[in-house]
Amino acid sequence: MRFEKISPKAVVLWELLALAVCGLLLWLVLAVFIPYTWLWYTLLWVLGALWVLTAFLYLPLYYLGIEYALGKEAVVYRKGLLFPHTQILYRDRIAFVTVYHNPLTPLLGISTLVVSAAGGSMRISFLQTSRAKELADELSHG
Repeated sequence: MRFEKISPKAVVLWELLALAVCGLLLWLVLAVFIPYTWLWYTLLWVLGALWVLTAFLYLPLYYLGIEYALGKEAVVYRKGLLFPHTQILYRDRIAFVTVYHNPLTPLLGISTLVVSAAGGSMRISFLQTSRAKELADELSHG
C-alpha cells in the first residue's frame, strides 16, 4: 500500500485563512485598545508571533501528516500532527463514492472525495480534481 499526499494548494489556502483571521484580530486590537500602550504592543507582538508560528511551522507540518492510500482491501486516511487519527474503510463495504466541487474548484483545481460505507464515511479534501475522479472511478468499479 503506497501512501499519497493531498494537493500542496491546501497549505496556501490554510495560510491565507490564517492571515485573514490574524488580520481580523489585528483590526480588533487596533480598534479596541488604546494605541502605543504596553498592552497594545504586547497584543500586536503576540498576534504576529502566533501567525508566524501557525503559517510557517504548524500548517506545513500538519500538511505533511495528511496522507491516504488505496489498498486491495481497504482505503486508509491518516491525518493529524499532535493527535494522529487513522480512518479505514474496507472496499467491500463501500456503498457509494462522490466527488464534491466547491466554488473554488475551477480556479484551484481541487475537489473533495467522499467515500460512504455502512456505518461511516471518509472525506478526503484538497485532492486534484483529476485524481479525485480517478479514485472515485477506481473505488466505484473496484
